[in-house]
Amino acid sequence: MKRIHNYIVIEISGWERERFVNLCCRRGITLYNCQCVKETIRARITRQDYFKTKELRRKCHVHIKVLKKHDIEFLFARYRRNYSIIAGFATAFVLMFIASRFVWSIEFDGNYIYTDDSMRRFLKEHGISTGDKVKNIDTENIEKAIKNELSQVTWVNVRIEGNILKVSIDESKADELHSTTNDGNIISGYSGVIEYIITRSGTPKVTVGDEVSEGDILVENTLYVPDDYEENIQQFQTQAQADILIRTQLSWDKEINAVYADKIYTGRKMTTYAISIDKYEISLGFPRHLKEYDKVVNEGNIKIANFIALPVCVQKITLNEYKENETEYSEEEAAAILNEKAERFIKHLKENEVQINDYHVNIERSGDKYIAHADIDATVPADFDVRKVETSDE
Repeated sequence: MKRIHNYIVIEISGWERERFVNLCCRRGITLYNCQCVKETIRARITRQDYFKTKELRRKCHVHIKVLKKHDIEFLFARYRRNYSIIAGFATAFVLMFIASRFVWSIEFDGNYIYTDDSMRRFLKEHGISTGDKVKNIDTENIEKAIKNELSQVTWVNVRIEGNILKVSIDESKADELHSTTNDGNIISGYSGVIEYIITRSGTPKVTVGDEVSEGDILVENTLYVPDDYEENIQQFQTQAQADILIRTQLSWDKEINAVYADKIYTGRKMTTYAISIDKYEISLGFPRHLKEYDKVVNEGNIKIANFIALPVCVQKITLNEYKENETEYSEEEAAAILNEKAERFIKHLKENEVQINDYHVNIERSGDKYIAHADIDATVPADFDVRKVETSDE
């Protein structure tokens, strides 16, 4: 049986329907899949042959009913008076094809220390932003730049899915202090007492219980190997490696203003929308009746099949009106806030494998500020950088 793809399903009714079929065969008009259904004959016929049956229908006094049209030509014929619909589909297809040649969305995953905004600024400094051609983006170079310049990134994967640039990273809990000099020695980042030392490579210059100062060499990058008679000593250069714990005194300082602007929300809200295309933004509403307000923006690209992002970003903007009222902290309120900040700092130290032996927080008022100072007795790894914890606690 011959299989055809563009056809019409017809139903032939009338007393001379068998004669009509025979005449079609003689005239070279082919009917496919003929079936007798009650007092009718159903068959498939091509569009060209269908128009050739006009004279035979009149001659045999039969009636032909079209049950189904299976042909792209019929679709165009149906909408022949609505060319705008066809033109719209064609234009949309062309625009989607052009849009797929560019990156219209950048997504990040696994970043906690580095925010999405900071990552976007980093990529922009290296010439990567939305609107760039997909073929011009070198994912390997982006990975190398992130590894070399973002110290807390331990693993990175950059890939392009459709027209979306996806960046996945893993971050270390805390950045390592540069405790090795250019010649490979391990130097101390703190002044204190050595509580633990295990040397894996190099020559240790200190032992447990020794007092050290910041900048002292703890492990030298030279190996001294004597011969069998311990007369001639050979020296080998290596990269010093060791696990070292130092008991030291850390300090922490924080201040807050005694007078602050307290936000009192009025309960008036406004929701508006905006559409942005690359660097251009069209606002669909304005906060005419709100004087001071907080803005919460939820945005996202319009996507097709989760991997094709159109160059159109839709924003939902929620505005909450408030009034500012100058308020002064009481001593109890200021102490509670600063103690909470100190506890958070201590918690971050513990999360980075710092042992807290003891600490004391002192809070006092100086002019229009409350100032907190903490002395912390801690045991820290020699390669630990407390400045990173202070930065993340801001």
